[in-house]
Amino acid sequence: MVNRDGDVIPALAPDAIRIIPFGGVEEIGRNMTAIEFGSALGGDIIVVDIGFQFKDENTPGIDYILPNTKYLEERQDKVKAVIITHGHLDHIGGIPYIMPRIGNPTIYTRLLTSALIQKRQEEFPHVPKLDIHIVEKNSTVTIGSTKVKFFAVTHTIPDSMGVIIETPYGSIVHTAT
Repeated sequence: MVNRDGDVIPALAPDAIRIIPFGGVEEIGRNMTAIEFGSALGGDIIVVDIGFQFKDENTPGIDYILPNTKYLEERQDKVKAVIITHGHLDHIGGIPYIMPRIGNPTIYTRLLTSALIQKRQEEFPHVPKLDIHIVEKNSTVTIGSTKVKFFAVTHTIPDSMGVIIETPYGSIVHTAT
């Protein structure tokens, strides 16, 4: 990814939805996606997963790679929630680094994933305490003006879940694997 000065992201139309993958697309790691709603749809941002990418032979001296969250940092007042789909580090590893930058919004996740996140947070006593809400498969929550449903998925770690975000234009389904 090349960062060029002068790059401009177009304004989001009031009735539009923007889906922004910050990582995890065609790569293993840095799993993070934001769903942003235009002002006519509530103007909220919901983030799915906050992972990091592991080092490899092409990144000597690097321990891990975080997603570039500048876009969210500039809009942290709009970030209403983070949904964590499962407890693998490529989905939760960035939480202690990124949550304070994006306003420390409420986290929605399953019980096992919550325990893994809280255990990892013990290594970062200087960051703000997390507000974690436990959800179950087949449950629904309302975040801002948006309904979000959860469903179980089969993965290599227990308590993994997918997410259905209901919009006026149809549902956004994130399978999280």
